[in-house]
Amino acid sequence: MKESKPPKRNRNGFSENDLTNWLISGADEIRKSLRLTESDFRFLGRAHNSRGRRHYIYSILDEVEQVAFALKLSRESMSEPPTDIPDDELGRRLTRNTFSVVQREQALHIRRLTEILVDLINFSQTNSNPYYDHYLLYEELVVHQQRRHDFKRYFNCENLNTQATIDLTLRSISHGETRLQLSKCWYLAGVNPKPDGKAKLENFMNRFDKVLPLATKAERLMLGFYYGRAYREPSQSIHLNVGGLPAPKSFEGLLFGRTQIWLLAVQCLSRCRRLMNLRTRKGIAAQLARVMGSAMPKEFHDQYTQPKITKGDFVSVFDSLCEVVGSTKSKFGYKSFKLKYLTRPPIPEHEVDCYPAINVNKQIDGKEMREGVLELLTFEGQRPRLDPRHLRKAMRQTALQTWNEWVEAHHAQRMRNGERRSSKSK
Repeated sequence: MKESKPPKRNRNGFSENDLTNWLISGADEIRKSLRLTESDFRFLGRAHNSRGRRHYIYSILDEVEQVAFALKLSRESMSEPPTDIPDDELGRRLTRNTFSVVQREQALHIRRLTEILVDLINFSQTNSNPYYDHYLLYEELVVHQQRRHDFKRYFNCENLNTQATIDLTLRSISHGETRLQLSKCWYLAGVNPKPDGKAKLENFMNRFDKVLPLATKAERLMLGFYYGRAYREPSQSIHLNVGGLPAPKSFEGLLFGRTQIWLLAVQCLSRCRRLMNLRTRKGIAAQLARVMGSAMPKEFHDQYTQPKITKGDFVSVFDSLCEVVGSTKSKFGYKSFKLKYLTRPPIPEHEVDCYPAINVNKQIDGKEMREGVLELLTFEGQRPRLDPRHLRKAMRQTALQTWNEWVEAHHAQRMRNGERRSSKSK
């Protein structure tokens, strides 16, 4: 009988099975505080103006549990990296497409959890039952209206039952709006949405933008800081993308995707606890919230959005060495840098370009280099008076020389590693 392998554990001593079980246990703990049974939940699914926060949170906990089950079901296929990577044409193609299938499934969970987390954070501004019920009614209204549209467009059919359901939902919306302020309904488009079910649902990009000032730094980090990384890129993996830019695929990338899914799910649980005002420090859900707080330090967030980079520093971006010649800051608090290429630019005629801080890595501190150069030229305590332009030119040459030495050393190391792997395989 083949002996089963023990579960692989991370450096903290936790197996992936532990992590997914914690999601299920954490969701169950929060669910118990709702005091809502499965029968109550199913009944309230059709009860207008009665669902509120408990019903909404219960639905979100279902989503978290489903993600945990998905991670469990796919754990076996991701337990060990592939050992025999084929080098023939057919093998390489099949490996790439296998990775694509896994990445597509991960993108679905990432996008879904991102939608959930964004709405949970937005609800922190409208955390009372009338807004939750109003939100659910609008979501229901859109489904009925879409059904009516399909019947009319494709079958030239006016279904009275569907219209009656729409009318009932509109009356429920009108009744619910007597208990809330429409201007606070972040899920509706416009500053002053129309009443009585005549407003449009807000698009997800605007919902995402509304979240950024409200989100914690850990939440911003997990959301990827901007809409493209948070939502558009996962969507490209889900939808047909023939002709679009292909996303890089690797086993390491798939492992990171699983971690991202788990962390997003934990953030969703943490927000559910906050919306339910659960302050206990006991239990799995509370422990997960504390772990997330310690695992996502302020410095980790700031190094992406507000790195300690100033004008005159030497940085790298996409394997090119650049000098920082300026910076800007967006309304969301994110920095971008205007860079002058010191190595060959990707497009020769563009010697200066602008990049977000998340793409820029500091290599050499300009102020420290300047002090070092002046220190070398100091004689008997007297610093020389140098033309700033000449000093800056010398600094650029020194930075470029240092960079080239780093690149050559890195290339040589990769060659040695490749030779060692080749000799082992023989």
